[in-house]
Amino acid sequence: MAAAVNQDLYQATLAAGATLKMRGKALLAEGTPDAIFEACVYFHEAARAQRTAVDALAPCPPVTRLASLAEVCWCLIEGRDPPRAMQSWGEVLRARAEVDEATTDAILSRVTERFDAMKIAWAKAIAASHAIQSIGARGAMDAIPASERTKAREEVRVLLESYPGSASFWWMSYRLAEADGDKKGAWDSLRRARRLEPHNPRFAAMSLLVASWALTPSAAEKELAGVRPTIAGAEAEVCLMYALAELAVARRESSGAKIRWLRARDAVNAGISRAATDSSYRNLRAVQLLVDDLLAGREPKIDILYVAGLTEAAVAAKPTSNVVDLLTLRARRGELGEAA
Repeated sequence: MAAAVNQDLYQATLAAGATLKMRGKALLAEGTPDAIFEACVYFHEAARAQRTAVDALAPCPPVTRLASLAEVCWCLIEGRDPPRAMQSWGEVLRARAEVDEATTDAILSRVTERFDAMKIAWAKAIAASHAIQSIGARGAMDAIPASERTKAREEVRVLLESYPGSASFWWMSYRLAEADGDKKGAWDSLRRARRLEPHNPRFAAMSLLVASWALTPSAAEKELAGVRPTIAGAEAEVCLMYALAELAVARRESSGAKIRWLRARDAVNAGISRAATDSSYRNLRAVQLLVDDLLAGREPKIDILYVAGLTEAAVAAKPTSNVVDLLTLRARRGELGEAA
């Protein structure tokens, strides 16, 4: 009985994926930048559906698994996402070891040539992007000269014209725009990254905090309201960013701060119980202490950071720094890692 149910789910999910691919192809045919991006979203969703279909089969025959992974790779190539397509190709190569050569060649005939062409074109594009390579090697965006960030933003823009399905480069576009203080560019880039990978917890978490910075308070509230019912069971990183976003919006509004503080406290209390790393725990603990001070009518001080174990951040901060601003800016700029 269970096998029959699994087979039904497999077939239903495959059918859903086929519909998504048809929609993607239709949008690609339109040829406009917006239509092509929407097509990429559909192809990414089709790739996820393909994985879900195979996961429904337990155990999954090696031939079926290989065919499914080849289809995932094809969807990601069509979805203009070389980094993810190359990751998927690695899975294809591992899966082919369990299938005879003739069958493997037949299964991969649809994708191999496309993959090879994509790989060559992508390598050339990256090789021509000198500023992107430099930033990738150096890490932190804010430490990079503005002129170099400007070059990198232009290179990323050009790259995304050809590969608008690459969520990792939309994320880079967001980080560069954020470092430049470009609210509109940061929000648009992060929103696109999240649409391509809606289940990516980092994208989901950061979108909450960026919304509180880049959007109007009313628009930011819509973003927060959309995830508020899920916070009690959310991952620690999402809880942290949600809490900081509530605090940031509270500072921009003329009333209603206490209810936002209470929501922030509930979020960090939930997140602290699921913190998987010491760094995550320390950041959540800092916000927890901060909110407790706000609710008690006290102005949060830098001492909170020492108590929470964020000693490097505390030492680097000015004694007069606003702790809410300090923690929010650190989170938005990806500086939450703390030395042990």
